[in-house]
Amino acid sequence: MDVNWVNLQDLASNNFSNVTKSPGIYFLRWKKFGIPVIIKRLGSSDSNGLLYIGESKDLRRRFQRLWKGIKNVDESDPKRIDTLRKAIIFCNLHKEINSNDYEIALQHLPTKLEAQIQQAVALQLYTEKYKEPPPLNLKVCKGEYLNWGINPSDYTRWTGKANKFVKAILS
Repeated sequence: MDVNWVNLQDLASNNFSNVTKSPGIYFLRWKKFGIPVIIKRLGSSDSNGLLYIGESKDLRRRFQRLWKGIKNVDESDPKRIDTLRKAIIFCNLHKEINSNDYEIALQHLPTKLEAQIQQAVALQLYTEKYKEPPPLNLKVCKGEYLNWGINPSDYTRWTGKANKFVKAILS
């Protein structure tokens, strides 16, 4: 399966009008000069440059909020509470990554529950492979991290199986 990565700034230029208001999963990565940036992880290097694995019940609204946080990063503004924006500031990526260096791949899914399941599976597979979650997934709870990173279990019995889209990105 081919994965369609789209520059986040290009989507924003149309106010995300070509993204439907449906549930889904998305992957955010860092790409510089047309090549994904290699990110050093505990287990090995992530050559896909994945920064975040997310899900939403309304992808268009989520991307609009995400873009607003990326474009208007102001460390002194406590009213902006978007978790991804906080993670970008915490990791100092707003000083390192230009707004046009973000790419996103998304998959629309029939329900929010299916999106949550695919996100959980994707986070677990990523963590098993790299021994830690993606750098901007700061809210992954420690209990999940311990299960995924140190003591891998049979995740399929409680979350489901990775679909073709998730497998294509994480393979």
